[in-house]
Amino acid sequence: MAARFTVGGFAREWGHCHLLANYLARYVSANEGDPERHATLLSTFINELLEVIYRNHAADGQIELIFRKRGRHVILQITLPVTEQNRVFYRMAVQIVNQPDLKSWYRARLEDPADGEDTMLGLLELAAVYTCTLTISEPPGQDRLSLFLELPEVDDMGEV
Repeated sequence: MAARFTVGGFAREWGHCHLLANYLARYVSANEGDPERHATLLSTFINELLEVIYRNHAADGQIELIFRKRGRHVILQITLPVTEQNRVFYRMAVQIVNQPDLKSWYRARLEDPADGEDTMLGLLELAAVYTCTLTISEPPGQDRLSLFLELPEVDDMGEV
């Protein structure tokens, strides 16, 4: 499944972010064994991502979300327009998420975020708490980048 929308429309209708997250999650979860539970958790993940994107994107262009299944995992590809400042932000987020002791770092930052890190805490929560993996792809010479978020198997998460 894929969704594409403009940065301007996304920013203007920010109050409906949770509705977009719920819709996408329900659609992606329709064929799961427990679609209601799957959609609830997936909506949480999507909402966190949309909040980060809302705060860190270029002034115009299109945002594209592509959902893919690999086995029992959902992989979400987010392609968005970025400025150099946004690019640095996402590089830093991916670097932090892939550090060896993320959970300890995350707990410390919840109480005292470093300058600029408070806007990425939702994204870091997905990796530290829910064990999502995050990678980045930056095509050379473009003002866009893609983030790939591999979500955990919802059925194996237990109660969160």
